[in-house]
This record gives sequence, structure tokens and C-alpha cells, in this order.
Amino acid sequence: MFKTYWAPLWHIYQPPVQTKEWLVRIANESYRQIIHLYKTHPSCRFTLNINASLTLLLQEHGLIDVIEGLKELAEKGQLEFVSSTAFHALCPLLPEKEIIRQIKLNDKINKKAFGKAYKPTGVWLPEMAYAPHVTPAIAKAGYSWIMLAGVASNGHWTNKGWHTVKYKKHSLKVVFRDDVVSLNIGFGKTDSNFIDTLEKGSYCFTALDGETIGHHVKSMVAGMKETLDKIEARDDIESISVSEIFEKFPYLGDIDALPSSWSTTYEDIKEGNYFPLWLEKKEEPFKTAHELAWKHLYLAIETTHYAKKKINGDIRQRRLFEEARQLLDKGEHSCMYWWFTRDKWHRDPVRFLVGLEIQNKALVKLQQAVKDEKILKAIEEAHQIRERIYQTLLNS
Repeated sequence: MFKTYWAPLWHIYQPPVQTKEWLVRIANESYRQIIHLYKTHPSCRFTLNINASLTLLLQEHGLIDVIEGLKELAEKGQLEFVSSTAFHALCPLLPEKEIIRQIKLNDKINKKAFGKAYKPTGVWLPEMAYAPHVTPAIAKAGYSWIMLAGVASNGHWTNKGWHTVKYKKHSLKVVFRDDVVSLNIGFGKTDSNFIDTLEKGSYCFTALDGETIGHHVKSMVAGMKETLDKIEARDDIESISVSEIFEKFPYLGDIDALPSSWSTTYEDIKEGNYFPLWLEKKEEPFKTAHELAWKHLYLAIETTHYAKKKINGDIRQRRLFEEARQLLDKGEHSCMYWWFTRDKWHRDPVRFLVGLEIQNKALVKLQQAVKDEKILKAIEEAHQIRERIYQTLLNS
């Protein structure tokens, strides 16, 4: 019998500035629902990304049962973890050292929370944002595979095997998301019958925000139950983890994947506007605001690397530097750019500015740690960049 395999990945994340009120609500509506759904369907497997940003928030606000529930599913072999950047930093727009740092920080925090159950072999790129030059960073961080949006395949997406992407000396295994099925699920345009439309002898890899279940789409809890009920009742379809695709299906060779994200369209790619929700290349005032905001972040990163070289054995100096470094880690979260984009439904300029302020606080901490003229100049330059951003927002 030819089986069909559904390999769902659920991505759960909250930005470091999320409030307790919203966190509790999302945990009730979504995270606890996911745990219950899979606990009551023990033969169904799935892959999960949880950025350390969310792990820390769950710990901080006492929602330990969510962590323990996911840990239990992983220990039973139902849940496969993947790694990511700790604070949902967008990989293609960061320096290589920062990508590696974010991944290692993510693993440190999640290993402490989930113990031996946390053993990822692949990496979830936030927003599925990819460009070929991120390949070495993922490989150097110790990982062997990634997942990309179907749009990145340049029309060569397949559900019959997997590929590799290469950049210079490094390569990674890759599977492409079924964008059509994923989006239909995410927007509530399909029901549990979608599994009946899948081709025998193939796999369907879907990737969605886990918060879609119960929080964004209320009816999806019942829909997921129906889907998992059907899968458990049938012999011709199986729910698997993403890494099992590499075991069950053949290698199809190298592929030149396109710079893109799961929100990027083919038209965006043709225009070279690869990451429009985070680095708009065409439409004002978002183009100017994004360019300035990334300039601000890069200034903070460069200043942090410079300050690190100036740190001596003084305990207070080291403590202040670590506080600055932790602020910068959080200040790299992608949401701040997403909160001021051409898509009106999630636009929130105030939260965009809050992200800038986190980066500014990191710079101020650096100045407190290291009395240095270069750092003072960086703080003044950052102030001027923010003033230009404020003016851009006011004129928009």
C-alpha cells in the first residue's frame, strides 16, 4: 500500500515585549489546545519550533505546564524540536556571527527548559526567511537541514523527495513547504478532508504559526481533531515529523533556492524585494523607515562587538556589558520591522519604536560599562537615526 505522509510543523513564538495578558490568552486558546490534541492522538507526530523568547516568557509568567506538556510529547517521540534564533531574528539580514549566536542562545535556553527531550537536528528560519548566504551560519551552528517556503523553489517544488542547497563550502538538506495547503489551512479555507486530496506515495509538508490553532482561527481546534481522528483511523496516511522525510524519500540533488520568506510573492522576488515586511525596497515611507532601522541595529551590533574588546576583569563592567548584550539579543527580534509595513492589518508604529528603544538601551548600557569616545559617538549617531525615523513616521 502506498502511504501518504503529512509532515506538519507548528511554529510558536511571542516577541520579548509581549504582555502577560496576551500570553495567557494565547496559551489557553492555542498552546494548551495543541498539547491536548496530540496527547489524545498518540500515533500522530509533528515538528515544533518554539523560540527561546517564548520559552522565557512562559517561565517568567508561570505557565510551566505548557513547557512540561511539550516536553512530555517530545519524550514520547511524538514531537520533534527544531532550533531557531532565540529572539526570532531574521537570518538573511543579520551578520553571520549574530545568526550563530542567536541559534546557540536559543539552544542553551531551550535545553535548560526541555532537558534531554530537546535534541534538534534542523533549523527553523524565522518567517522562513532565506538567502543563500545564511547556509554557512546554519552549518557552523551544527545543523544539517532547513525548511523553505514553496515560493523559494522557483517552481521546482516537489513532494516526492528532498534537495540540498549549497553556498561556498557548506550545504544543507532542504524540504519545501506546500504553500497552497499551508495557506488554505491557515486561513480556514479547508477542513479535515484536505488529507483525502493528497497524492498517494508522496508527502505534504505544511508549516504554520501554531497560534493559528485556536487563537487566530477558533474553529481550527475542532478541525485538527477531525483531521487527527481520520489519520489514526486509516492505514494509508501517517502524520510524521519533518526529519522523517529525509529517511522515507530520495535525495533529488542540489537546487538553487531563491531569497524569500513565507510572506514573499513571486512578484516581490522579481522586483528584488525579497523581505518586504521587514526590509521594504519599494514603497514609502516603509522603505526609508526600514533602512534606517536596520542601520540603527547594525550600529548597535558593531558597537557591542567593539565594546567587548574593551572589557577587562572588572566585575561591574562585565555585568553591565552582559546586560547590554542581552538587550541587544532581544532588540534583534523581527517583529519591530513587521509592525511598520505596507500591510495595514498588523501595523503598530508604537511597537516599532519600542524595538528601537531596546537597542538604544543596549547602547546606553555599553557606555556605562565602557567609557569610550567611540561608544559616545555611536550613541549620538543612533540618536540622529531615531530622529530621522520619528520624522519619517510623522510625515507618513
